[in-house]
Amino acid sequence: MRPWSSEAVETVLAAQGIRLAPGRAAKLAAGLEAAIVADALRDALPFESDPSGYALAVERCKRK
Repeated sequence: MRPWSSEAVETVLAAQGIRLAPGRAAKLAAGLEAAIVADALRDALPFESDPSGYALAVERCKRK
């Protein structure tokens, strides 16, 4: 995976009509990079990979 750059963040958000204050894209890019770092504890968590998992979880919460 390629690292996020401030230019990439600005481009992605500009495509959605979101404008950023000067210097904000660099901070967002750094945050995105921090989230990508490998973490053994996080990798051991059983996240659902099935896209329908979210819809099922919401449905379960509505029933309670």
